[in-house]
Amino acid sequence: MKSDPPDTPPSVSSPATAGLGEAERKVLSYAAAIGKEFDFSVLAAAIEMEEEPLAELLERLVQHGALKELKGGDSYAFAREDTLAQSYRDISSSRLRVIHKKIAEAYEKIYPDPAPHLIPEMGRHFYLGRVHDKSLLYNRYAATQAMGAFSPDVAIRYLERAREDLAALPGDHRLEEAEVLKEIGEQHYTMGDDKKADELYEESLKRVPEGEVTLRALLLLSRANVAREMDKVEVTRQYCDEAIRLLEKAGHKKGLALAHRILGRVAYRAGQLDAGRKEIETTIALLDPEEDALEKEQAKSMDYYKKAIRKLEELHDYRELARAHNNLAISLMPAHPAEAMEAIKTAREYSEKTKDRRGLGWRLFNSVEIRLALGDAEGAVRDNDEAGRILTALSDSVGVQQVTLNRGIIAHYKKSYKEAEAEYLKAVKMADALGYVPVVVESLVHLAHTYADWGKLGEAAKVISRIEQLGEANVYFSTRGIYADLKKQVASRSS
Repeated sequence: MKSDPPDTPPSVSSPATAGLGEAERKVLSYAAAIGKEFDFSVLAAAIEMEEEPLAELLERLVQHGALKELKGGDSYAFAREDTLAQSYRDISSSRLRVIHKKIAEAYEKIYPDPAPHLIPEMGRHFYLGRVHDKSLLYNRYAATQAMGAFSPDVAIRYLERAREDLAALPGDHRLEEAEVLKEIGEQHYTMGDDKKADELYEESLKRVPEGEVTLRALLLLSRANVAREMDKVEVTRQYCDEAIRLLEKAGHKKGLALAHRILGRVAYRAGQLDAGRKEIETTIALLDPEEDALEKEQAKSMDYYKKAIRKLEELHDYRELARAHNNLAISLMPAHPAEAMEAIKTAREYSEKTKDRRGLGWRLFNSVEIRLALGDAEGAVRDNDEAGRILTALSDSVGVQQVTLNRGIIAHYKKSYKEAEAEYLKAVKMADALGYVPVVVESLVHLAHTYADWGKLGEAAKVISRIEQLGEANVYFSTRGIYADLKKQVASRSS
């Protein structure tokens, strides 16, 4: 992919092109606007010159050392970067616009049905040529390609061009502006920049025409997702509730499924496990309405996640696929650690492809207990440390708390009980500050487990007492077995 050439004023002299005539300089100007490499056919169509005289000029430029002929003879390249840069700088701004417009039109004439790799180039030339309607068309198409290639940063560049084009076009383009802003927001969200994403979603909402109920609702759900990532539970619920009211009127089942999926995650995070399960069931029912209700009731968590994965694959929702594989990995533990490791690896691959840094951090810290179950303590430490670096940089307080908890789990695995105790106490303090009771309980269960293995059953009993005060319903499924064994140990001691 070629980057946009620098927009600089023409220079007074051109040492890289010294000794060349006006015709050769013109050829170099058009060639430089195309890029470092260019096809003979595109140059000929853009410069509007007969093939034979153009071929002679190109031959002279090759002999001069400014260009080199590529294999096959149908394309050329600049021999030196400074020649390319100088030739581009020598073009005035007004002439440059005309040249890019002619190049774009040449591409369109030669390639009426352009291959995917040509779309970004055509968008670039129409953008620099200030042909706003064509630039909008090709840059939005190029952005879609970039999203499919897991390149959100590249997609943002194309979408920002489309945003400029919409502002320059006459007429009312509020709806399309709202859509483009939403798409830019989604790319920032993918890269973990929640604050920027939310600003764009808010700006998009202001442009949505009154009657566009579905887009308004989906934007509210985008804001809900960001609020959830930023641990704003009540704000998340408010956005979801408002979106559900709009989506029910529109009969938009996939949007409703998304809303209930978000509410389910929020419920789990708040420790409302039954409410979370009900939201998951509602989500699946909306995506698969013919599913038998009794079968859903009897399904286990692994079945839910496998079903979710199938649906998300149909929707090409790669970021959510990472989450689904992550949750599948957790549900496979501790009975099937090898399968869990495969699931978490798949989750990491999706997070890496979508450039979801926060998601990658979470996948890494969730792999720690799986690696320990497989006897890979060194890998567990490596993954946890990397997760800590990523999540600290993102100021993800929930993720950093889990990394701290993992340090305790790793120390416990190594029978370094004093170190484990210190890390667990830190994790409890951090969870208390976050206000998440189930996370506090999770940390306390691990602390009590360490005390029991350390031979300090009295200390373990004190921790269990605190868990009982907080509510045993807050014990996560993954630690219920450990907690049940602890209670038996403490009970046998007291009897």
